[in-house]
Parts: sequence; C-alpha cells; structure tokens
Amino acid sequence: MSGKEPTQSDQQFPGQHDGEEVIFLFRQHPLVMRKALILGLLVILVGVLPLDFPQIYSSPAAAAFLTKIALGIPVIVFLAWFYRWVGWYYTMYIVTDRRILAIKQKGFFNRKVDEWQLDDISNVNYHINGFQAVLFGFGDITARTYLGTLEMKTVHKPVEVHEQLVRVLSKYGGGSTQSPN
Repeated sequence: MSGKEPTQSDQQFPGQHDGEEVIFLFRQHPLVMRKALILGLLVILVGVLPLDFPQIYSSPAAAAFLTKIALGIPVIVFLAWFYRWVGWYYTMYIVTDRRILAIKQKGFFNRKVDEWQLDDISNVNYHINGFQAVLFGFGDITARTYLGTLEMKTVHKPVEVHEQLVRVLSKYGGGSTQSPN
C-alpha cells in the first residue's frame, strides 16, 4: 500500500474531501424549537388539569385512569421534544475552504445534504426580521449562486456568521463579495 490511509481523526465529518479544511460550522438558533416546547407544555397542562377537580376522586377507577394519563403524557411529550431536539442538533452548516454544506435533519431517519461550492457564490446577505429576531439574536442568511440560492433560516447571530462567510469567500473564492474593512 502506498500513501497514507485516512484515519478517523483526520476526518472531521463524513464526506470530507482529502485536504479539505473545516473553517467553521454553525446551527440554527435553539428558538426554532419553541413551538414544540409551547405545545408540549399545553398538552401536559391539559393532561393534568382534570386532576384538579375533586369530583374525579369520587370514582376510584376514573381517578386511577386519569392519573395514569397524567403520568403518561409527560413521557410522550419528552419523547416528542427529544425527536425535535435531534432534528435541531444535527441540522448544521459546515463551511470549508472549498464549499458550504447544508445538512438538514428531520427526525431520526430523514437527512438532506446540500453542497455549494465557494467559487459559485456571488454574494451573501442576511435579514433580521421582527421583534423576536432582534430580541433573541437570530435571522436568515442567503447565499446567491449562479445555480440557485442557499437559504439558511433562523441562524443564531446572523451578523457574525455573515462576516465570517464574507471573510471565507474573499479568501477562498466567491464572486462579488467584498471583505469588511
């Protein structure tokens, strides 16, 4: 055998090319899970609410049944939250010295990977829209290419990520994007 075999420590992510350097990676803001959190809390509240009425305890069978439901609902909600968290945690954007990879995970068994070459990107823009976005520090980043548009939704600290992307594009490739002064 000639040449060096790639080892697990040389590879930082599956599909990484030989000699490719990871510059940085970023994720969506954790606030993208807010809808699941709010709905889960409401479901738990609805499941526990019947236990507040004293008439329920006049029938031991009904009380036992509603208690089991009230104990089972949080378990189901926690499993749903975990499912949503897996989708958030494994959805990420990897920026290397050659390309941007958009890895989008939905649940346990659905993963989509989009690859965009740095040489094809003509410009990068960000958009912070609304009170929540300003308050919690998230926004959307759009990278335009000759082939299409890479939209990165609900990114945490979009201004900082935008500046890093512009620096990477000015150093390693890209079209009309200028580096900040």
